[in-house]
Amino acid sequence: SSSALVNQKIEIPAWNGKYGYSNQLWKGSCNVGELTDIGKAQHESLGAQLRSIYVDKLNFLPYWMNKTSQVYVRTTHYHRTKTSAESLLGGIWPFRGITADMAIPMYTYPAEIETMDANSDACPATDKVWMDIISSDSYQTFFKGQSALMSKLAGILDVSGPTWTMVWDGYADTLFTRKCHSKGFPCSANGSVCVTAADEDQVKRNANYDWAYKYRDHPLAKTYTRLHVGSFIGTLRDQMQDFVAGKTGALKLAVYSGHDTTIGPILGSLKAGNRQMLWPPYASNLIFELWKKKDGSRVVRVLFNGEVLQLQEGNQ
Repeated sequence: SSSALVNQKIEIPAWNGKYGYSNQLWKGSCNVGELTDIGKAQHESLGAQLRSIYVDKLNFLPYWMNKTSQVYVRTTHYHRTKTSAESLLGGIWPFRGITADMAIPMYTYPAEIETMDANSDACPATDKVWMDIISSDSYQTFFKGQSALMSKLAGILDVSGPTWTMVWDGYADTLFTRKCHSKGFPCSANGSVCVTAADEDQVKRNANYDWAYKYRDHPLAKTYTRLHVGSFIGTLRDQMQDFVAGKTGALKLAVYSGHDTTIGPILGSLKAGNRQMLWPPYASNLIFELWKKKDGSRVVRVLFNGEVLQLQEGNQ
């Protein structure tokens, strides 16, 4: 497959302890936030599922990828989003050749103008609105009710700073990855106290509350999501409108490989129902299908992780 052409590994050379900085690093073979082999397999499996629908069943996408102008791919500048896209494409077209003319271009915006994630450097108002949300009485009531657990986890992990004292993102990222890779939960340096399964379960509930509150339920959520991913949603709209106007050539599939913090704000903007307005599982995906009805009108069907998106009660 396309994702099996290279096998990138992070190397910490033996001499680095004497001449370099290895005493400031951990022992291992990966960098922060890389996609693991399990993650690659998840995206290849997702690609295979998409192939079974859009190639095998609907005959919409080509069986062989021999016309790369039919596909547009964009990722953020993080290594893991690029690997995710490569793995996904490898699942959709597992028999693709490797000649130069068969390579699918993969585009990336410079970080300074990225729109698939919050860009507080380009839009400082994003951070201000976020602070207003987490400073609200409702959020602080929830937050203070969970302060004992946060203090316990911070002590075990020996962490500090805004990521670890103001929101649950850091703890969720740390514990979810360990659970999914069967690594067991961490203990303090002296082994006197450890994270329990009940702790991880509560972190999940806290993260889900945090997610829905800031992206959908707080009165400022609409403003926050607009600042967060409004430009990107505009890109999706413009691309579909350009397709209807016949301005996109042979394009049939556009793939955008982003983050949970891309999906969450979009779900909030669309007023997703409670069952889907949760912290997105790994390899989560939003699919926007552009359909043409018999009367010539156009409609968009939105699917989240294989299910038609259900809206929050009272929204349509």
